[in-house]
Amino acid sequence: MIALTISDLMDADMAVLRLSELRKRVCDHGVPEAVCIRNDSFSDEPFVTMTELIGTIWDGVLILETSDPSIASKALVRVMGRRPILLGATADNIDQFSMTATLFDCPLCVSAERLEDLMDLSAKASSLGVENILLDPMMRNMKQCLEVCTDLQRLSERMPDADHPVMVRTWSGEYAMTMAAVSILSGDAVVVTDDLDEDSCETLGVLQESVR
Repeated sequence: MIALTISDLMDADMAVLRLSELRKRVCDHGVPEAVCIRNDSFSDEPFVTMTELIGTIWDGVLILETSDPSIASKALVRVMGRRPILLGATADNIDQFSMTATLFDCPLCVSAERLEDLMDLSAKASSLGVENILLDPMMRNMKQCLEVCTDLQRLSERMPDADHPVMVRTWSGEYAMTMAAVSILSGDAVVVTDDLDEDSCETLGVLQESVR
């Protein structure tokens, strides 16, 4: 799955225009399948407002990215029933995010740099009732992407409890397209990018169809 990001600092008119462009790409290429709403304001009102706006226009998957579970809860009320993926759970807030994900029946992405810590967070979320878990190894570059995706795939073969989709976050341009392609080929991945041009969306759409 490919997601493109919209910041909650974006003007509403610009957000609507952006969504219109993304919907056309979906019709033409099948990509992106998701929109990630990012809490760049670190405040509740802009995030909640942007989530509500996008929820009324975008029919695909929603991802809510914030480090504050209370802000996530306020935004979730505005998109009840949509079951967005929650991105932002770490060792510092895993209890609160797990409760929020369980209450709203949402998938939860847990983030940590070390695989051992990632497995611990996944186990903790599962013990608190979260049924759908994604893993964000916080990969910084292509080398890490190749190594970590391979390690997680091998780990899941030995430990069924480690078999979760991987969240890959990247930027824009050709580098983002390459990271997305590697992640798709490595296994079940959700790739969140800042931006991709139309040619990249077309290429990734064809790639995803070929591996399904």
